[in-house]
Amino acid sequence: MTKINLLRLLIAAITLNIVAASHAQAPIAVRWDMGHNEAQKGCYSSKFVIKNVSGKVLGANWQFYFNQFTRPVTTPQDCPVDVELLSTTYYRVTPNARYRSLAPGDSLVVDMLMRGTYVNVCYSPMGGHVVLDGDMAHPVAVHIAYGELRNPGQWIARNDYPDGNRVYAFNETLKTSNDKFNCWDIFPSIKHVKFLKGTCDLGGGVTVVAASSRVADEKHFLLGELKARGVKTGRGVTIKIGYLGAGTQSNPERYTIAVGSKEVKVLGASRDGLLNGLKTLVAAIDHSSGLRLLNAAIDDEPAMHYRGLMLDISRNFTTYGNLLRFIDILSYYKLNVLQLHFADDEAWRLEIPGLPELTSIASRRGCTINEDKFLAQIFDGNGNPDDLTQSANGYITRSQMVDLLKYAHARGVRVVPEVETPGHARAAIVAMKARYNKYKDTDMAEALRYKLWDEADSSDFVSAQDYNDNVLNVAQDGVYNFITKVAAELQSMYRDAGLTLDMIHLGGDEVASGAWDKSPAIARLMQAQGLATAHQVHEYFIERAARLLQPMGLKIGGWQEVGLDHSDDYNARMAPRFGYVNAWSTVGRRADIPYKLANAGYPTVLSNVTNFYIDMAYNWHQYEKGLHWGGAVDEYASWSAQPLDVYRTARSDYDGNPIDLKHAAQGKVALRPEKAGNIIGIIGPLWAETIRDFDQVQSYVLPKALGLVQRAWNPQPEWNDDESTYVAARARYNAQIGLSELPVLAKQGRNFHLGQPGITVDGGMLHANCQYPGETVRYTLDGSDPTASSPVWTVPVPVGNATLVKAKSFYLGKESVCTYLWVK
Repeated sequence: MTKINLLRLLIAAITLNIVAASHAQAPIAVRWDMGHNEAQKGCYSSKFVIKNVSGKVLGANWQFYFNQFTRPVTTPQDCPVDVELLSTTYYRVTPNARYRSLAPGDSLVVDMLMRGTYVNVCYSPMGGHVVLDGDMAHPVAVHIAYGELRNPGQWIARNDYPDGNRVYAFNETLKTSNDKFNCWDIFPSIKHVKFLKGTCDLGGGVTVVAASSRVADEKHFLLGELKARGVKTGRGVTIKIGYLGAGTQSNPERYTIAVGSKEVKVLGASRDGLLNGLKTLVAAIDHSSGLRLLNAAIDDEPAMHYRGLMLDISRNFTTYGNLLRFIDILSYYKLNVLQLHFADDEAWRLEIPGLPELTSIASRRGCTINEDKFLAQIFDGNGNPDDLTQSANGYITRSQMVDLLKYAHARGVRVVPEVETPGHARAAIVAMKARYNKYKDTDMAEALRYKLWDEADSSDFVSAQDYNDNVLNVAQDGVYNFITKVAAELQSMYRDAGLTLDMIHLGGDEVASGAWDKSPAIARLMQAQGLATAHQVHEYFIERAARLLQPMGLKIGGWQEVGLDHSDDYNARMAPRFGYVNAWSTVGRRADIPYKLANAGYPTVLSNVTNFYIDMAYNWHQYEKGLHWGGAVDEYASWSAQPLDVYRTARSDYDGNPIDLKHAAQGKVALRPEKAGNIIGIIGPLWAETIRDFDQVQSYVLPKALGLVQRAWNPQPEWNDDESTYVAARARYNAQIGLSELPVLAKQGRNFHLGQPGITVDGGMLHANCQYPGETVRYTLDGSDPTASSPVWTVPVPVGNATLVKAKSFYLGKESVCTYLWVK
């Protein structure tokens, strides 16, 4: 038998074992029920019901593992099991001396008090698996069932909770009679459109003519897009593509389109400008009726040249194929930057030649305590580190990364790699400790080459995500060897893709207080360099890393901490070394951070948490997935941003209280006129703690990011200080999403989020409305959740003796979360 056949058999056997382990029958069934917030001061109550479903007596030879956001847990003194937090988000339930064997069909109840507040469904336990007889190598998945979150005390109490009355009132403001849209009504909106007589019918086919070989790649891009839309080529209307003439290139992303009945001409000031024009043409085709375009003369350009999204594939993984689909979304909406966050505390997701431990260990999560072979399960999973169906596991290979870069470049998207340092580095630290152990007995120099820690460090700290071991020890030369190695390998990937890497984002955020306080190595560094504070140690690290990367032709990027609270001398040295800095604080006492960064000379990209954090939940509904620490963010929050006036960019604070926009800038730092050019763009972060699949990625982005798309291209809003003008513009924007954009997304096979219906009772009669015209609203009066077969609301109906009315919207194959209305 050949080696190849043996390898195939081995792979097949491993795959079968993984599948068998994932589908083995667990001896227990688990149900979790939420109790109430503030069951005791500062705590919420909840319980597990663990049932023996094995058909045999269940002794004490089992342990149940699960994940949830880290919460200290307390159980009653007579509880028959112990519930312990093993590591961040990872818990274990173990029978104790009070446990009595469970007969088949019997259950035990585990009452728990969790410190903190239960916010929404993302805070529920998940990732269940059971270990039998201590065999952690073969965990068995356990599905966790959930009781309904039905009563207001079961989730966070908010005045802006989207109950039926509140949503009804808001949906009323979205009604508009001006709901006609043509093929050129796209996102982002075109700056200048002059409509001409007649139409251009592409139904008979097109012939694409390139002005020169310089635009051969762009011709190939257009032909691919036309083919995907069923437009025949080689006949019919002529589409000419090329570059604008000299003297027309003040904005390299400018383009023009001239549409006549027999000819379409698309010209760009540069490659990027031409691609922008082609994307507009493609979007117009998608929004046309029967491939018939309105004849028009178009002149358009973006106001900001950094327009994009940050996607976190570390916390939970997005596969290579889905990353390509994500790039398609960016490209379609003329977003030109993908900030690829592939390394964090929770995993490392990119193959780095020469450092195999980064992926063999740090891209896998499962049932473990010592983490010598893989990371402990975080957020979710089934305990199996080799199950690639789980978002816990996986990485991008080097060859995939090269292909991804080529794919993105062909679509006008720049990929900015982000390697989190010096905080958020736990996955790299765990991996490099494994590498150290591999070499320490045979080659100490190699073992120490990428040492990222100080073994004598006794610093006591807790990071924002509850880690106490996630910060690089920046006194170690291994840290800088590691950064240089990763940077060199990234550059090699870009070269192989025919591209130049000119920037690496180093993160730089959330180094926990105390992280270096008790490190002898840091103490020696501080003495040698004359450093007095941890802030200065951080400055030392950023500057040293920048000096290392500068000869490689690389600038650095970072989150806002990297540009704050420095001396003028430091800023003068460092600001020119940055590609950009993400500023996310635009509300409250830190609202001036973007202007502080820009005034200090740093190229600043707005990443406002209250407007552009894509992972924030759409609202405060208990079943709307997403985080809330920065408030709720929906498609109206992103659209309402005012990038040219950051103090007016959020209309409410984190708690949902309205902001007085007319006086929002009073007493705050002003942007110096000569520094205004340092506000260079908008990038919306999509962090992945709550992501489990690509459908969820899409529903977070669409339609929430459409406001970002509009503001990055057209930062000056369509309204003025008049509230009625704002409300009318918002209604028009909403109608464009519902009537024009979502049907296109549905045709493209995209997932998207659908807002709730509003319901209210007036005179004993149920009234309903919806976010978009054309939705179907279905309701129930018995407290059950509406389904696709529930009654359709069309006219007011009596509610009778109902105490809880529920409704859902259905539209284009999607459905909303359920609207609740408690009737007194």
